[in-house]
Amino acid sequence: MRKDTDAMYRLGLYGSGIERIKLKKAIQTIARMPGSQAKIVDIGHEGFDAACEALELGSVDMAVVSMTELIRMEKNDDDLPDGVVISGVLKREDPRLVMVRKRRTKDIVENAVVVIDSEKCIEKIVHMYDGISCIVEPDIRKCFEKLDSEECDAVFTTLEDIKASKLYNRLLYRYTIMDYGECVPVHGQGIYAMLTKERKEAVRTARDISHKITAVCFEIEDDIINKVMQNVYVKTCDVYAKINGDRLEIYADVTGNRGRVCVNEKGELASKNVLTRKIVDRISKNM
Repeated sequence: MRKDTDAMYRLGLYGSGIERIKLKKAIQTIARMPGSQAKIVDIGHEGFDAACEALELGSVDMAVVSMTELIRMEKNDDDLPDGVVISGVLKREDPRLVMVRKRRTKDIVENAVVVIDSEKCIEKIVHMYDGISCIVEPDIRKCFEKLDSEECDAVFTTLEDIKASKLYNRLLYRYTIMDYGECVPVHGQGIYAMLTKERKEAVRTARDISHKITAVCFEIEDDIINKVMQNVYVKTCDVYAKINGDRLEIYADVTGNRGRVCVNEKGELASKNVLTRKIVDRISKNM
C-alpha cells in the first residue's frame, strides 16, 4: 500500500503586498481541494524568480505564478528551469479596472494611486484621464490611507484585489466604486498558472483543478494578439475574452501608427473563430 506521505506535495507561498494576498488565497484554494495533501511552504517575500528557483532546487513541488510573468519571460526569450512545466490554470476573476473615490468629491481626477505595478496599466489610465499624475503603491491598504488623507483623488485597482484584501464591504459605504467594463487588462492579468516539477501528486492535482474556461479565454486572447502583432503598424495589443454560458465577449485595445483603437465583439461561443476574425479584421482596417 502507498503511504499517505507519498501523496504529500509542497506548495510554495511567496511575494509581497497585494500579490502575496492573492497568491495565498489561490494556494489555500488548492490545498482545500478534496483529496489534496498539500503542505504550504513559505519561501519568502521575493517574486516570480524566487518561485522558479525554489522549484528548480526542489524546495517546493508546485508554485502559483501570474501569467503576466510567464508572458514577460517569453518576450525576453527566457525559459522556465529544466523540468518545470505549466500544469494548469486557476479560475480567473474579473481583472478589469475599477476606480475608487471618496463620496461627494470633485469630478476632476488629477492625482491617482495605482495598485497594479504595470506601465501598460498606467498608460491606460493616462489615456482615460488626460493630465493625470499616477504613482504605484502595491500595498492596497496604504492606497486607501492616501485616499482618506486626500493625498490622492482616486485609487485604481481591480475588484478582485479589493475582495482579496477583505475591503469590499467597508468600501461600499464610504467610497464610490466605478467599473471600467471595457477597459482591457494587460495580457494575462488575473490568470494564475500552476507550475510543477516532477512530483506526480502535484501534477495530477493541477490538471484535475485546472479551469477549462479560463484556459480557453487565454487561448483566444493569445491567438488574436499573435495575429494582430503581425501587422507592422501595430505597436501594442491587449485582448480580454469572457465566456458566460454559451456566450463569448471579446475586447481589444490596440495602439499603432494611427493612434489607439478599441473594438469589441459579442456572440455565440461556438462561433469564436468568426468573432476572432472580425476583431482582427476591424483592427487591420483601422491601422
